[in-house]
Amino acid sequence: MGKLTTSRRIIKVTFLVLILTSMVIFIVHSDLSALKRELSAIGYRFIIILLTTLVAYCFGTLAWWVCLGASKKKINLIELFAVRQIGETVGLFNPTSIIGGDLLKAQLLTRYDIPLQQGLNAVTISRITAILSQLSLFLLAMIWLMFSPLKKEVIRSTGPAVYAVCAILLLFVIFIFYWLVSSKALPAQVANTSVLLKAKNQIQQLLWNTKDFYQQQNKVFWYSYLLFALHWLIGSLEFYLILKFMTVDVKVIHGLILDMSVIIFKSAGAFIPGQLGVEEISNKILLSMIGISGGSIWLSVSLLRRGRQLLWTAIGVIFYLCIKRKNLHVTV
Repeated sequence: MGKLTTSRRIIKVTFLVLILTSMVIFIVHSDLSALKRELSAIGYRFIIILLTTLVAYCFGTLAWWVCLGASKKKINLIELFAVRQIGETVGLFNPTSIIGGDLLKAQLLTRYDIPLQQGLNAVTISRITAILSQLSLFLLAMIWLMFSPLKKEVIRSTGPAVYAVCAILLLFVIFIFYWLVSSKALPAQVANTSVLLKAKNQIQQLLWNTKDFYQQQNKVFWYSYLLFALHWLIGSLEFYLILKFMTVDVKVIHGLILDMSVIIFKSAGAFIPGQLGVEEISNKILLSMIGISGGSIWLSVSLLRRGRQLLWTAIGVIFYLCIKRKNLHVTV
């Protein structure tokens, strides 16, 4: 028992060191003087951008909250918002990305008397509804793009690759929905003490719990899906507002295209702390793809989005310290 506790402490310390190191790297590589100049140029309007992301995060919290079932009575929305923000911050700054962040969310829920397994189920279900709604919006945005005047510019920039990516993602969405409605039973799990097999059994169980949730609580699943769709739609206004404030002629749909596409790009570099460099390159490529390539617009957009990330990261750290302090008072 003592060895197990020691191992867990070592894992926790290692995990914490990785996150803190990633945060330091992120801050060091962020051009704070350039960010200050951009913030000065945009002025008070940056608050509007922050409020937009706040509203988006609130819808993301609601989308997760409905997946908690009866346990949602044990935690209020403000507390759940804090837990979600902590998890998203950790997901941004560690090599395991959303996996580490989502595991931490489930662990933090245990502080509110929500069993770990139930927390993991809710996190997994909400993550799947988030991905499905995100991919659905991305595909709709791409359909609009292919019928818009920007089609030639997109094809010139990407060639047939854009069609291939859309086809793969569409097949993936269809497969997920087919799997959710299928009636296959959970495969028999082989009892074994090996770490890999235990992890495989746990993942298998979580996925089948998600399938069961979809079939038994279909309405709640779709509520979460729609709330996440609103989360993504409102979040995409960040791109639109930044470009508008920089006097670039854009439409709301352009913000959606940019945001959904950048997320796809960033997923490929999820193991990089803060996706340093990945987001900047994505912004440059995608802005050029929709005909916005003047001067250093891509750099200004990247800096302002990094500014928002830095602020919400700081808030996530504060939330974590508050929850830890609360737990200490409870256990004393």
